[in-house]
Amino acid sequence: MRILVVPDSFKESLSAVEVAKAIADGLQGFDRVTEVNKLPFSDGGEGAIDLLETLFDGSRVEVQTVDALGRPIRAPYFKFKDRPAAWIELSQASGLAQIEAELRDPRITSTYGSGLQIKHALNSGCTQIYLGLGGSATNDAATGLLSALGALFSDEDGEPLEPGGAALERLAHIDVEAVMRFELRVASDVDHPLLGPNGATHTFAPQKGADPATVALLEKALYNFAQKANALSQVDCANVPKGGAAGGCAAALHALLGAQIDSGFELLSDLARLDEKIAEADLVITAEGQLDGQSIHGKLPSALGLKCKALKKPLIVFAGALEGPFEDLYEMGVHGIFSIQSGPISLAESKAQAANLLQEAVKRFFYFYQTQLPL
Repeated sequence: MRILVVPDSFKESLSAVEVAKAIADGLQGFDRVTEVNKLPFSDGGEGAIDLLETLFDGSRVEVQTVDALGRPIRAPYFKFKDRPAAWIELSQASGLAQIEAELRDPRITSTYGSGLQIKHALNSGCTQIYLGLGGSATNDAATGLLSALGALFSDEDGEPLEPGGAALERLAHIDVEAVMRFELRVASDVDHPLLGPNGATHTFAPQKGADPATVALLEKALYNFAQKANALSQVDCANVPKGGAAGGCAAALHALLGAQIDSGFELLSDLARLDEKIAEADLVITAEGQLDGQSIHGKLPSALGLKCKALKKPLIVFAGALEGPFEDLYEMGVHGIFSIQSGPISLAESKAQAANLLQEAVKRFFYFYQTQLPL
């Protein structure tokens, strides 16, 4: 029996590579498992660099930059060997994982550090940039990133705005003339718009440290940004498909730099020839840190489910946390959903023990699968 393991990372706990290893370890020793093919995956956000290193000639480039609070860090990007292109993950410099829980505040966090990474890649000869948007700690509509590339965002008096999403409430002028022109493809793993109850702020800002008052402030700030960006670019930011990704980065980069917005999952699955690998497997297993209502909006389990459904292959999902309903996921091709938890446990303990919990959950599942179900 051939099993394809295609997991995402468990945010703030395990990389996709570590998740894939835990699942493979859980499958060891079962007589009916003849082959386990590990393909640690990403929907365009965290984990894409690890995947690209397995698929292409190139190098992981470490650069000095800053995190979302402006603190000095080093962060990597992937530079292709055979073409002048680089893949940059917003999460590496501007990610939530780098910010302590008590310091998370999307009013002041900025994507500036990711802009420094792009600037480094451009200065090293790249003319094409892929930007994965998952896992950000920001709600600044890419204004920090663009500032690092030479753009100016100022108030009515012409004074530059301070970093962060809250300052966009006072935005009066946008100038992107000094930004070097390059080809930009944005990999977005969500289908939320920029504004509204299903938009960037209401959907994601609470995960980044925003209370209800902050959500209201940031929504007002993004609305003002959209008005100013619309006037400059003639692009309706509020209705850009996938525009709400990473605190409005997708909409902003499309409007101000002409970025092409792609499905991160589809972009990477084409590069990885994922359809071929699914077709060769008898069973597909994936995993994600949390499975909830957001999982149907372009996240790995749903996107993978649609491929497995089309190719008539069973898909099993393991998750650190479950929050239903799950009917939509079943309709999208998921055959089974399982929690890795084995009893009452704190979130901190679950994150610390995630690899062992996942391995044991896989063992329990596959013992039943092997002994009770025909293959």
